[in-house]
Amino acid sequence: MIRHVFMMKFKPEVSQEQQREFAKHMAKDMEQIPGIKNPIVGAALDIEGKPAYDLALYIDFDDEAGLDAYLNNPIHKAGEAGLPTVCSEFLVLDCLC
Repeated sequence: MIRHVFMMKFKPEVSQEQQREFAKHMAKDMEQIPGIKNPIVGAALDIEGKPAYDLALYIDFDDEAGLDAYLNNPIHKAGEAGLPTVCSEFLVLDCLC
């Protein structure tokens, strides 16, 4: 199994409401892409101090072919293209689990 982890920091001018809408839209997009397992989209909490990132996405895939299909899916490509409007920085990590 491969776990794809995406974390992002919103630009300061992006409101809390815009952040919630972005997360909802991201979760809805994940429902439309085949091969995704166990998608989780969540906002960071300030439990242990200010988090380094504001939002995280976790997705599992059976294999590298599933991850590649996701990365090349038009829905993912469109979301990726829109990131610069709301995102100041991000981190991606793919793990073999």
